[in-house]
Amino acid sequence: MSLRNSLRVRGVSGTVHLMFRRCLNFKRAPRQILSRTIDLESFDRQHGVETAGLIELDQLRFNSSSKTHGARYDGIAPWRLKDLLRRIPVDLDRHTFVDVGSGKGAALFHASEYPFRKIVGVEFSPELHEVALRNIASFRSSTRQCNDITAICGDAGSYEYPEGPCVLFFNSPFGVPVWEKVARNLARSRRGQGKSYLIYSNIGWLPEAAEFVDKLSFLRLIHADDTSRVYEFIG
Repeated sequence: MSLRNSLRVRGVSGTVHLMFRRCLNFKRAPRQILSRTIDLESFDRQHGVETAGLIELDQLRFNSSSKTHGARYDGIAPWRLKDLLRRIPVDLDRHTFVDVGSGKGAALFHASEYPFRKIVGVEFSPELHEVALRNIASFRSSTRQCNDITAICGDAGSYEYPEGPCVLFFNSPFGVPVWEKVARNLARSRRGQGKSYLIYSNIGWLPEAAEFVDKLSFLRLIHADDTSRVYEFIG
């Protein structure tokens, strides 16, 4: 992401924080990125999909009022999502897994290894959505426990969440202006819907957005590490 785009999405303080973080970790970061890329490419070969690669929104040819505040696509590694899902202290067979900002669908396929009732991806880029649809059609796995995987092309700010308990996954997909819309939807739609959870990954990518999520009154933090948070919905 260019400096101009980073300032637009993260703001001045978020951009300074990111630059400082990268300077401190520049020796370690390439290994982390390389490791994640290798993990995803191996997963892709094994399962007949194409989810690897880091794609900036500036590379995509579509228009949306939320594009200004969106972040890049960077699929989560299988082992990382597995580590976060095991932090949820309930059986998952009654839950719907929703990846908001699902891109090519990496998290959807990783989540299919768990007995979710249903798996849904929400992506506002038509180009990435088309890749996700092709991946869903070609995905193969002998160990999957959920066969109901769908992808929706739509804006996160207006998405209507399914009824019933959910596990909502956000891989740092957008900044505070979009989160303000998403938070209003979440506060309304999760009431009376059973015990739901929210996973927020890559908190350092958009630190101001991560701080915004951390202050939401209807969420209670149940797990935190250097890169991610897991919350349960309350009230």
